[in-house]
Amino acid sequence: MAQTTEVIVQIQKPLRLPIFILVGLGVLGCAKEDQIQVYTIPAEPAPPESWSLATPSSFEKARFTVSEFGGSANVSMTVLQGDGGGLLENVNRWRGQLGLDPIEQKDLQTELKPVMTLSENARLVDINGTSNRSQLEERMVGVIVPQGELTWFYKLIGTPSVVEKSREEFLGYLPNWR
Repeated sequence: MAQTTEVIVQIQKPLRLPIFILVGLGVLGCAKEDQIQVYTIPAEPAPPESWSLATPSSFEKARFTVSEFGGSANVSMTVLQGDGGGLLENVNRWRGQLGLDPIEQKDLQTELKPVMTLSENARLVDINGTSNRSQLEERMVGVIVPQGELTWFYKLIGTPSVVEKSREEFLGYLPNWR
């Protein structure tokens, strides 16, 4: 009988380690689980009701149209790396789109207005001319916002009367539009 007890004890000793491991894992498994973190990304607010979603061009992040009797306008946002070619170059490109002559660096600051609701570096240009594309009179309100390694370009361009009516909505929407 002593041999039988000894054999049983010898069988139980090797089983103790796996049992302790299983019990230990079970206890560890019952520990409080890590909480799942949920992050909410704020949605862009809806654009003004007068804006209709349009298909952006290759460089644009977003595009809208504003149509009313007697004319229309396009609203667009483009984001580029770095300075996007530079402030003077972009202002002159926009002037060229409206058939206006380029300006020189010394005249740039008289063309630009600050847009403090966006950032201290945001600049607005408001120009009228004849569109090279349509050969019609157009007005453009453009805003350039350098921010870190990116530059944001916002444009409202179209029939002067529509741009005039849409200007405040456009400028009011910009701080929320990213």
